[in-house]
Amino acid sequence: MQKENLKSLLKQLHEGLLNTEHVDDEVKGLLTKLNEDIHQVLSNDDTPDDPIYSALSERSQALSARFAAQHPKLEPVLRELGGMLEKMGV
Repeated sequence: MQKENLKSLLKQLHEGLLNTEHVDDEVKGLLTKLNEDIHQVLSNDDTPDDPIYSALSERSQALSARFAAQHPKLEPVLRELGGMLEKMGV
């Protein structure tokens, strides 16, 4: 169930980004990498031991803070995504 909720949040974030006028290249790159890593975790039944994956919730929350000022409509989605990842232990 949590994986489906994560997929739904990722979809919301992607759609929101498509409707956003400007997202700087650095943030866009960070979001793309976060998205790829989350999909990698979702495709595995076990959480990888790689430290990159262990910090997904922290990375999501850090991006959320960066989005708060420039993209206030997308920030809550990133915050919720980070909370869900944290509950999953990722």
